[in-house]
Amino acid sequence: MVKFQMANLALRYLSVVAGSNELSTDGDSYETESIRSHVDYDSWNIKNDIAVVKLKTPIIFSDKVKAIDLKTEYWVGNIPDNLQHINLKSVTSEDCAQRLNDNTVDRTHVCTLTKADESACHRDCGSALVTNKQIGIVSFGRPCVQGYPDIYTRVSSFKDWIAQNRH
Repeated sequence: MVKFQMANLALRYLSVVAGSNELSTDGDSYETESIRSHVDYDSWNIKNDIAVVKLKTPIIFSDKVKAIDLKTEYWVGNIPDNLQHINLKSVTSEDCAQRLNDNTVDRTHVCTLTKADESACHRDCGSALVTNKQIGIVSFGRPCVQGYPDIYTRVSSFKDWIAQNRH
């Protein structure tokens, strides 16, 4: 997730949309109250790239809005209205680091590989990697659509931190 060094400014522009697969249809929008970034976040090596967001009001759960187990998704920037998805192949941390020639990739990351014309892009940072559970959060990688692995923060590596930092 993005490190919010100017948290007050960032809060003004960050919201959570729940209950729709389309950004412009039927979803409920929730304003953010605060953001707590990991105290050991390292922007140079992109370590501990995670934050907890507190909403001003609780999300109302329904048949269209359900909690997802950590192990949901939101949109950023100028993007398609429909929620995007792609088929991914898991890559080991070691293979990922070798492919990227990047020794910052470790077991606190999840790496995926797609076809050369598909990948996470810069505006996707903070988006969820989900199967039936949330596995990761888009963190970093090479520029969009170049066939290199995408790197996600491995949510399970931070379950204790998340539990301790729930507002």
